[in-house]
Amino acid sequence: MLRTPSKEQKRCQGAKPILLDVGEMDKPYAWTPNIVDIQTLRVGQLLIIVSPSEATTMSGRRWKAAVAKEAARFLDEDPIVVLGGPGNSYSHYCATPEEYEIQRYEGASTLFGPHQLDAFVNLTVGNMHYLDPKSTGSPDQGDLPPDNRNRALSFIPGVVLDSHPPRSDFGRTIRQPGPSHALGAIVNVTFQGANPRNNLRLEQTFAAVEQQGPDSSWRRVRDDRDWFLVYSWRRTNWRLGHSEVDIWWETAGNARAGTYRFKYYGDSKPLFGRIKPFEGTSSSFRLS
Repeated sequence: MLRTPSKEQKRCQGAKPILLDVGEMDKPYAWTPNIVDIQTLRVGQLLIIVSPSEATTMSGRRWKAAVAKEAARFLDEDPIVVLGGPGNSYSHYCATPEEYEIQRYEGASTLFGPHQLDAFVNLTVGNMHYLDPKSTGSPDQGDLPPDNRNRALSFIPGVVLDSHPPRSDFGRTIRQPGPSHALGAIVNVTFQGANPRNNLRLEQTFAAVEQQGPDSSWRRVRDDRDWFLVYSWRRTNWRLGHSEVDIWWETAGNARAGTYRFKYYGDSKPLFGRIKPFEGTSSSFRLS
């Protein structure tokens, strides 16, 4: 699995000795990317560089200056250049040649050697003509980085079991919120829970606050996107797989007077069988 660096690899890395030759290790898949995406987007006079690496301050300044100089050739307005990253195929850091020589962290984490920044700048500037308003072409599609998401190794043990105490159930409210609270108070509730790793609920939510309308219907007003709504899961019995979920709402942030309730959305995993979704609902409470 481990490899001895070749002479070519040592020349590429220059002043930096190689501890792990990750650029040539490919079992069970490449340890670091050998194909990276570099993008440049333009919106009017704004140009956005998308870097696969975390650029140091000086690397960013040089990269942006080179792009601005090239863009000034075809833009009528002074270009505004920003650098974003890391994105696409993550490839650690991008330091200047001078930083590469002396830095032990950012420099040593610049994977492709002391001239990585120069290569990134060259690729970006060399394709800038495609962003000319008069351009009608587009760059050729190169090799795409491999997608290893379905083969990625994980050393985090999976969820074995979720269960609940007798006479309880998933989603049952263990501790209800008080019936009334002043605006600015922290309102909390506790539910019988299950391990959130069963379902990460991407684009969904674990916790929510609903408000009662004039017609007695309920409408969601807070979810996981809200800074003032806090969700916390804790295991209460490791052997039996019991757990609880606490939800706090810091009403000092953005709440208005009204009648509310908490919702909890989870998924439980039995020892045998499929993961099943469930939800819990608290009693209502008044904010005034």
